[in-house]
Formats: sequence, C-alpha cells, structure tokens
Amino acid sequence: MSMVRRVSSWIHLYGGLVLGGLLIVISVSGSALVFEDALKAWLWPDLHHVAPSGERASIDEVLGAVEEAYPDATPWIVNLSTASTEPTVVRLGPEAPSVYVDPHRASVLGAQRPDEGFVNTIVSLHVELLAGRMGGLVVGVSGLLLVLLTVTGLVLWWPRRLKALGAALRVAWRRGGVRVNYDLHRAGGFYTALFLLLTALTGSAFIFYPTTQQLLATVTATEPWPPPAPTVKTERAKERPGTGPYQAAIDAATQTLPEAEPTFLYVPQAPDAPVTVRLRTPPEWHPNGRSFVYARPSDASVLRVDDARDAPLGSQVLQAFYPLHVGAVGGVLVKWLYVIFGLSPAILSVTGTVIWYQRWRTAAPTETPPAATTENTRHVVMPENRQSADDPTPMPPRP
Repeated sequence: MSMVRRVSSWIHLYGGLVLGGLLIVISVSGSALVFEDALKAWLWPDLHHVAPSGERASIDEVLGAVEEAYPDATPWIVNLSTASTEPTVVRLGPEAPSVYVDPHRASVLGAQRPDEGFVNTIVSLHVELLAGRMGGLVVGVSGLLLVLLTVTGLVLWWPRRLKALGAALRVAWRRGGVRVNYDLHRAGGFYTALFLLLTALTGSAFIFYPTTQQLLATVTATEPWPPPAPTVKTERAKERPGTGPYQAAIDAATQTLPEAEPTFLYVPQAPDAPVTVRLRTPPEWHPNGRSFVYARPSDASVLRVDDARDAPLGSQVLQAFYPLHVGAVGGVLVKWLYVIFGLSPAILSVTGTVIWYQRWRTAAPTETPPAATTENTRHVVMPENRQSADDPTPMPPRP
C-alpha cells in the first residue's frame, strides 16, 4: 500500500468514526428541510395559506395591523409574499415572534417564535445542533471535514487495476450482506462524491460567511459585495423606529428595477439607517434575490441601487452557494434528488461503521482455551501401548 493510500485510509477510517453521528444528524435534517416551506404549510395551514381576494393591502396597512396587535414591538424584517396564497411575515426581532398577516385583508393570522414548532426545531438542529453559536461552529467544521473524508474516500475507491473499475462501480446484490454493505459504501460514495463536496463546501461557507466572502474577493481580485448600506441624516431621530412610508419605498424600488420582484423589506432600526428593499432580478438562482435598493425613510427617494447582475465575480459565485445548497435550482425533480442524495452521508456513515466492525471482529484474537484439568480431559491410550483382546501376552514396550 502506497503512503498516500495508507494516510488516506487512516484519515477516512477514524474521521468517519468520529463524525459518523454528526453526519447522520446533519444529513437527515437537511433532507427534511428541502421541502421546508411545504412542511410548514402542511403543519400550520392557518398561518401559511391565505385565500386571494382582489387587490393587496399596502405594506403600511400590514405593518399597522401588526402594530395594533403588538404595540410594544418594532418591525425588523418583512418577508413579502410573492404568491397570492402566501402570507406576509413580519419578524419582530432575531428572538422575537414572527407575525403572519393576510396581505389581502391586512389581518393578523397568528404568530410563531423562531424556536417554536417541529420545522423550526429541525432548522436549528441542522444549522446549530440546538446548541447556538458553538453548535454552528461544530457544523461548519464538520462540513470541512466531510470534504476531507470525501477526497480520501475517492483515493481509496480508485482501483489499482483498470480491470477492477467495473466492480468498483456496481453493487453485487447476490453476494451476501457483507459484500452488499461494502459495495454500497464504495460505489455509493463515488456516485455521491460531487454532491457531498458541493453541499459540504456551501454549507460551511454559510457558517464562516465573512471569511468566505473575503476569500472569494481576494481570489477574484474584487471587493466584497454588496458594500455597506448608505446612511441618511439623522432627521428621524425623534421618530419611532419602524414607522415610515414603506409602500412608497417598495414602489420606488420596483420602478428602479422594473423586472425585479421584491422579496424582503428591512425596516431601519437606527435614525441614520435607510429603508432597504431586497429584490430578485431574473435570471438569479437565489430564491430571495441579491439585489438591494436603499431609500430615504422621509420621502422614499432612492439613495443607491445594488443590482446583483452587476456584482463582481466573487460575489456572483457566492450568490450561487445558497440555491445550490438547498436545491433551489431545477424545480421539484431536483428537490427530490436532494432529498435522496442528502441522506448519503448518513448511509455512508452507517455502512462504513459496519465495515469497520466486521473487520474488527475478524482481526480480534480468539478466546484463550481453558487450562487442562481432570474434569475436562480424558485418558487416551496410544496405539503402541494398545493390546488386542485376543492376545493375552503383554505387548512389550516399543523401543
């Protein structure tokens, strides 16, 4: 065995055994989240489905309904509905409830906290292992180590002889459970290697987003994008945060980028902060879009436009990470492929552990035989000392 294969074998074996449990949790939860929106709509239809009814209410009316229901809260981010049957979601803060509002009637449907409900628990499990920031760091490092496991797995998969290539690409279903388990691990790891590298790298990039952004900007010799939001004069210092002509800001953004679809509204939380409208401009892959229009809160005049189509190369690469990670490119068929392939880390972890266990049992020393005693032994007469029953003459001893 060459040095490269020997080192790869050691890394692949012990890295897989250490990360096996984490990879099972992360991969199973990730597959479940491919259809996150559909799961939420199925579990809480009263919050996630509305009946279309004529024209939509303005976003100012929607925020007014939220303010009436929650007078002590300040809107933070507004998830604008892009379909006629979707609600508008007003987030009141990172740890505060999200309020669901009927966009046609401007009526509050209900609220849900970020840590409430089965799907939100799965999200936290996948992103942070239910352990906050430290759990997120563990997930990010696990993703990078999964890249290492995939690369070393490809080194070990590579057949030493070209004739063995066919056997390395198929599963011998009729050769017994031990062989099937081995082939599932070997061939399955090869077929899912590209998917594993893609999801592991993009997932870790989200955890270490600032580092990834700066790295891509350095490699492509560009500046990080988008630049920091512009500031406005402190003319709103006496106004309450969360108040302003937000519908006018959205209208100004859509007039500036007429082919774009607004997806989010960021309510200014400081007197010198602008109103930010996020939009999706075709043919962006990102489902939320990465274009931004900044408007003055007092009169909704446009301060700056960051069009994702004009973003530098490093930022365009980074913008593709999220849709590639969640399977937002290619429709329902691709999503189902993500569900199936997303389980591959769990399957590879289980089959790899079984391979190690089988080899460990085979290599384990056999049980030491018990010491001879009168109870577990019997006297045996050797042939040279055995005498025939018909011959009374004693047999002389063998010289």
